[in-house]
Amino acid sequence: MKISAVIQGLSIATVLLVAGLPAYGASIFINSPAAQLDDDPILDIAGRPGDTFSWEGFIDTTGLTANLQSFNAYAVRATDEIPGFKIEGEDTTELQQFFPNFSTQFSVDPNSALDGIFLGNRSGPPGLPPNYAGRIVTKVTITLGDQLNNDGQADYRLGISSAIDANGKDVTDQFNIVEFEVQPASVPEPSSIFGLVIAGGFGVFLRKQKRKVQY
Repeated sequence: MKISAVIQGLSIATVLLVAGLPAYGASIFINSPAAQLDDDPILDIAGRPGDTFSWEGFIDTTGLTANLQSFNAYAVRATDEIPGFKIEGEDTTELQQFFPNFSTQFSVDPNSALDGIFLGNRSGPPGLPPNYAGRIVTKVTITLGDQLNNDGQADYRLGISSAIDANGKDVTDQFNIVEFEVQPASVPEPSSIFGLVIAGGFGVFLRKQKRKVQY
């Protein structure tokens, strides 16, 4: 089964949009600069072609009753709007003590709107204990492309496609999904730019006049 089908099959009702704070219960979260910038419910990142944005990734196992033995994480993106993607520090010494087995995979699915796919698999033992909160990715950096649009659709999504605890219980549905849209940064109206130029010039004029008075 294609990973895109697995991802699309996840219930969007479980979406929890967070920008740096963990949820109450098991969760993954990032400290990205996403914020609510328009009328649709999804969070946004506004920028211009070539702009880069970075954040850390975290996991919280609050609410689990046994060690998180293994999980598969995914990050998918629309490569026309986010062509650049780089991940760093996804297998730190701290994580290795919980998950000795780790692998990653990059792929492209031309049949999906979120066609750039990153998969990360971790497995123990011992796995992460309940009520653990820590960093699982040191740095993720995205670069914006030249086809930005504000269509109200997710351009980046992060989630857990599979999570199994030490008792063999599937706890995937206890984890949230994080997503946001990228869109063009607003450009000041010409009248506003003209006003700023006039204000700046007037300020220079006043400073010159002040110097004349002082002398």
